[in-house]
Amino acid sequence: MYVKTLNGLSLNGAWQMQLRLYVAWIVGSAAAFLFTGNNLLAYPSLLLTIHLVSVIAVVVYALSRQKDNFTLIPKINISLETFLMAFSMALALVVVKDAVSYLLPLPEWKELSFTSVNTSSFYTILTTVMFAAIMEEMLFRGIIMEALLHRYSGGIALLQSSLLYMLAHPDPAQMPGALLLGLLCGFFYLRLRDLCSCFLIHLTNNAATAILISGGSLQFVITDPTTYYAIVGGCLLALVAGYFLLKRFTVQVKPHSYLSKENIRAKSVLFSEQ
Repeated sequence: MYVKTLNGLSLNGAWQMQLRLYVAWIVGSAAAFLFTGNNLLAYPSLLLTIHLVSVIAVVVYALSRQKDNFTLIPKINISLETFLMAFSMALALVVVKDAVSYLLPLPEWKELSFTSVNTSSFYTILTTVMFAAIMEEMLFRGIIMEALLHRYSGGIALLQSSLLYMLAHPDPAQMPGALLLGLLCGFFYLRLRDLCSCFLIHLTNNAATAILISGGSLQFVITDPTTYYAIVGGCLLALVAGYFLLKRFTVQVKPHSYLSKENIRAKSVLFSEQ
């Protein structure tokens, strides 16, 4: 599954898409506040709904806006090898993120934590673990990163889309983990040009995080630091090994996603003249 585009996006265009997401949040939160007349923190399900609807609105707007010329190609494409790599690296990343949050604690702004995994009810679990993960990947990898790849190098597109994804999680306590998740999903997309592995990584990350929240954090560093750091070290090695294995994959560039007919024709003429 991927989103093709003929025009791409500039860095300014990518930031404008992020601003549309912020505006959707503000408008939705303001409408909810006027409707409830109360502190929105008392309604976590409503805040999660506003977040999800905002992402969906930006995705639909981008796909329907003729100027950007985005087209969704709903084709499932994932091999067993890719599945196993994505699943195992996602689990390893959850452990590393847990260690980062322990070693580098940042302040938690509860009023801005509505984008985090929530396990207070079946609805919040379904929303944050599955629906939000799919729509966020569609926006930040499928649309923004794909469009940036049309105009910039893979490194710029990866870093820029990961930064924007991090800023879409405005709670400081979430930002390091969001950046790491964005980099992992973005690297898979950079190598495979397909969203299926990104969906799997994000879903696995959210599901594992929900399990940790429900069953207790993995941070048993105080009671058994040796085992804890051994697990973290093993997960870091798994991520490094996965990185080098994934680099061996051939980048599956879709020519129709990056070149217009005029460009293809011009390149063909140039090649024939040589």
